[in-house]
Amino acid sequence: MPDNRNEEMRRRPVQIRRKPDVNEEGQQQKKEKKEKKEKVSQRYATPFLVILCVLMAAVTIVLVYMIRNHVEAKKGVKEQLRLSAIAGFDCEYTEAQQLYPFQSGLLKVTNNRVAYLSISGNEVFGVDIEMSSPVCIQSGAYAMVADAEGFVCALFSEEGLVFKSHMTGKIGSFALAPSGLSALIIDEGDSFGCVYMMEKDGTFLAKWSSYESGYPLSLAFAPDESTLSVSLVDTDGSQMIPHVKQFTIPKDRTSARPTEYAFYSPVLFDVMPLLAYMGTDKVMVAGISDVAVIGNGNCNMVDPSFACVSSIFPFDGGCAVIFSDGIDQPLRLSAFNSSGNKCCDIALGNDVHSFSVSGSRALIAVDEQILLIDLPSGRISSTLTVDEPILRVSFFGSKNVCVITNAGVREIAL
Repeated sequence: MPDNRNEEMRRRPVQIRRKPDVNEEGQQQKKEKKEKKEKVSQRYATPFLVILCVLMAAVTIVLVYMIRNHVEAKKGVKEQLRLSAIAGFDCEYTEAQQLYPFQSGLLKVTNNRVAYLSISGNEVFGVDIEMSSPVCIQSGAYAMVADAEGFVCALFSEEGLVFKSHMTGKIGSFALAPSGLSALIIDEGDSFGCVYMMEKDGTFLAKWSSYESGYPLSLAFAPDESTLSVSLVDTDGSQMIPHVKQFTIPKDRTSARPTEYAFYSPVLFDVMPLLAYMGTDKVMVAGISDVAVIGNGNCNMVDPSFACVSSIFPFDGGCAVIFSDGIDQPLRLSAFNSSGNKCCDIALGNDVHSFSVSGSRALIAVDEQILLIDLPSGRISSTLTVDEPILRVSFFGSKNVCVITNAGVREIAL
């Protein structure tokens, strides 16, 4: 009888066990390690991304805040200057410092060039002139540019260069009359200095050398150009003694020359370099605190004296003094008529940047405002707020103002 059990065993399929492959086992281990690293990286990456998102959100908030403030700050400039400006142009601060309102345009004065620009910034003409420290003054239809540390001076009109001259000595100070007549203080080796006068075309008119009166400091022409006053300081003794010398200027200079006319010595021991005419026959001279009025053979001190005089300037019918009651104190303005009597006293502010005079009116840029003042009455007839730091201001025609700020030029209606 057959063995059924053995037969059944023979019929079962035989299962062959294959020995594991070493390479497959290594790949499996690598795969497991990789997955483990990815899980670890994900675990640390999530907090890092959260922190980064928080930082980016904070930076975004700060930038939005700064941009909003910047836009708000510029709104005032547009409203006060650009939207109300009749004409003008934008420029950098360094260029704005070189611009001077002149006639119906601007003079741009650099170390190597003087150019006349329109109010829109287009160049009308230009002249190449080398200067170390150029200074520009104006009177009437003329402007003079001179090198305060050199020897060159030049006279300009709205049409172009009138003349250019080279002095024999270094230029210290200069003055310009409305007709183009000019006078300069220049160094001279054998004297304390000399006053050199020139006609409108640059031809020599007169020269006076100071041998006994001390050092010439400043100059001023009378409104009618009948006299020239020179402020001097004598240091021969142990004290500084101020003097004022005057010269007559004849109308017909083809046959006559300027001559010495008067000599004044205020009873003071101070330097008095500020000089301004109060009319055709009286001159105001000022130092640090003392102010004197000279003319017609008299020399009268303004009483009381000022604590700290900043500047003086003439106007039709008198002279004005800008002063303060001490260092770092607010500035004030006092106006005096041609008789030497005080007309008004006005509080200005902390910083006077520039001023311009037309007739008996003064345009004064102080702090962030431009004040239009009627000097005989002391009345402030107009106030203009400017949101940009003011460099220069000037009357521009009969009803407009030219304002030069650190960001550009604006012509604005009063």
